[in-house]
Amino acid sequence: MNLDVYDTKEGLWDPANGALDQPEGWEFLPSGDAFVTRRVKAAGVYWKLWRPRGRNRPHRRLLGLLAPAAVIEAAQAEAASSEAARSGRRAQGAAYRDRKEDTYRQELTEAIIDYLGFAPEHGDLAQAIAAEAAQRAAEVGSGRVGRTRTIEIDQRAALAARALIRHRYTDYEDRLVQEVWDDDYLYREVKADAHRVVEDFLEQHRPPC
Repeated sequence: MNLDVYDTKEGLWDPANGALDQPEGWEFLPSGDAFVTRRVKAAGVYWKLWRPRGRNRPHRRLLGLLAPAAVIEAAQAEAASSEAARSGRRAQGAAYRDRKEDTYRQELTEAIIDYLGFAPEHGDLAQAIAAEAAQRAAEVGSGRVGRTRTIEIDQRAALAARALIRHRYTDYEDRLVQEVWDDDYLYREVKADAHRVVEDFLEQHRPPC
């Protein structure tokens, strides 16, 4: 039997069954250990224990599970005995993700250098811009252009490079601070000016046609 049970001042309560008593031989398993929680749920008999909404709490909050003590103890014992192996797998997974991210950042860096197309005498500047732009654009969880896969990498590279140049090599940020953020017209004007400065910056550092 799986119920959504609420921990109220009057005791346990369920919308369909009203007031409830905790079954004999059951214990509370607090949220936090995903492995143990999955094992307890897999056994099939548990109640989810919720903190109900309140005056200063607009959403209910999951506190954990109520389940047979023997099931919880078995899950905890399995967790303890398998911790070393699971820890090793987590470390391997983290190392794999790090390697994958490093490879992608390098690919994006090279694509940015190709997009910049700077003259040889500006090679160091191109490397610096590409490295910083790739690091910033590809930051995990940032939602920036480097994290999207909906456009090709050369487009990501162009957008990442231009953004970095706009922020580092124009007065774009200073003007945003000085001028009105919530004025649509002014914002578009500042961005258009920055766009022109970025174009000039690229032209100055690329070989003459």
